[in-house]
Amino acid sequence: MTGWKNAGWAVLLLVGLAALAGVPALLAIPLPSEGAPLSDERVDIGFGATIAPPPGARLDLSESRPGTGAVTLLAGGVRLRLSAQQFRGDVGPYVAHVRHKLDRDEWLRPVGEPERVTTTAGVSGERGSLRGDDSVDVDPGCYAVLTERSIGVVVLATPVANCAELPAPVWAAVTSIEIDPAAAQ
Repeated sequence: MTGWKNAGWAVLLLVGLAALAGVPALLAIPLPSEGAPLSDERVDIGFGATIAPPPGARLDLSESRPGTGAVTLLAGGVRLRLSAQQFRGDVGPYVAHVRHKLDRDEWLRPVGEPERVTTTAGVSGERGSLRGDDSVDVDPGCYAVLTERSIGVVVLATPVANCAELPAPVWAAVTSIEIDPAAAQ
């Protein structure tokens, strides 16, 4: 009987080892990183901010959490990362902080003077072209910072050589951003 008992334990041990090897392999099967094309409905970025996605845009499922302040859209060969957050104090220091954060965290430096922008809903802000740090291989891009009272939306579009090269439907989506601070509560 002891032989059968040992054989049983050996089989259980082999099954356990197979599970240790097989389960991580199953979990490593890549899930789709892009969702189906979005409808014409506005996407909730978070903190009361919404955007009308460009035609054919897809949600990057690996980076997006609609309604939480983090949404990434893929459209026209451009990755459009949108983040919304509340900020304290004046708009000027907040925008300067965003520019510094792009340089520090994304290795992207603003090129030239930013230009003032206003969305179709009247949300104001600035946009500017970005170039990658010379020491790092980073795609150039375009940023926009839009603010309404104490809510800010940061848009980072890559890869584009400068803001003038953003596809028209992508820029139209950026200018469709609305911020309703009352909805952020």
